[in-house]
Amino acid sequence: MHTTNIARTVVALYAASVWGQTAPAQTNYRFITIGPTTESFAAAYGINNSGMVSGNYADSNNISHGFVGSGARFLKVDYPGGTSTALYGLNNLGVAIGTYTDSAGNNHTATYTISTRTWAQLPDIPNYSGSAGFCINDAGYAIGTAYGNPSVAWFFDPGSATYSFISVPGVNPGNTDALCINNKDEIVGNYFAKVKSHSFLFAYGAYENIDVDGSANTYAFAMNDRGAITGNIFSVSTGTQGYVESVSGSVEIVNYPGATATSILGINEAGDLCGAYGTAGNFVNVPFIAIKLP
Repeated sequence: MHTTNIARTVVALYAASVWGQTAPAQTNYRFITIGPTTESFAAAYGINNSGMVSGNYADSNNISHGFVGSGARFLKVDYPGGTSTALYGLNNLGVAIGTYTDSAGNNHTATYTISTRTWAQLPDIPNYSGSAGFCINDAGYAIGTAYGNPSVAWFFDPGSATYSFISVPGVNPGNTDALCINNKDEIVGNYFAKVKSHSFLFAYGAYENIDVDGSANTYAFAMNDRGAITGNIFSVSTGTQGYVESVSGSVEIVNYPGATATSILGINEAGDLCGAYGTAGNFVNVPFIAIKLP
C-alpha cells in the first residue's frame, strides 16, 4: 500500500512523542478511547453526526485493516479479496471511504456502507497506478489521491462519475493533499512548500492559506459544515498538538490528557472530535473520540 501524507502525519506521532510535553487534563471535552488500542498506526479519521467512527490500523504483521464503530465497540472491515484495507472519512449516511490493495499490489478507492456492510469501488483513474479516497460528503462527492509521478489530489463527481484534479497554485502538484470535503463542497488539505507543511481551504473556486498563526507546520484534516477546522500543529519544541479553529478564526489547542502527541483528524456538526494520540516510549497510536461538553 502506498504511503500518503495523511498516514505520514500519524507516523509523526511517534517522533513527536519523544519531544512533546505531557498534555494536561482538559475540561471542554470528554475523551474516550475506541477501536484497536494496542495495534500500530491506529487512528480514527471520521466521525459523523450520529457518533459513528471510521479508521484503520496495522496488525502485528503490518497489514492494514479498516474499522467502524461507536464508543468502545468496533468492527474490523476488510475489502473482500484485498490484501490490505484502510478507511478514512465517514459521512452522515454511514458511508466510509478509503482504499484497498489487490493481489497485484494495486490500490483502489472504495466505499463501505455500515448499515448494509457492503462495499462499492469508485472508477479507477486513467494513467495512474492507483488511488485512495480520504473523504466523502453526504451527496457522494469525494476527494483523495491518485498515485503516479507525481501523485495528485483528486475530486470525484458522482453525478458524472468523473474526476478533476486539485493543486494549490504555485506548488508542485505532488505536494498537495486534499483531505476533507464538507456538505458545502468546501475542501481543506495540506501542501508542502519551503520545507514546511501548510494548510489550505478551497471554496468557491479560490484557494486560501489557513495555517495556524505562529505554528512551524500546520496539518488541516477536517472541516464541518459550520466552518470549524481541525488538525494538528507540529514543531520540535512542542511536538504534535491537536487544534480546532472556529469560523471566527479563534484557535483552541486540544490534546488527549496525558499524551505527548495528539492529532485531531475528524469533526462533526456538534463539535465532537476523533483522532489518535501517542505517549513517550509507547510506539502505539491510540484512536479516540472527544465529546464536546456543553
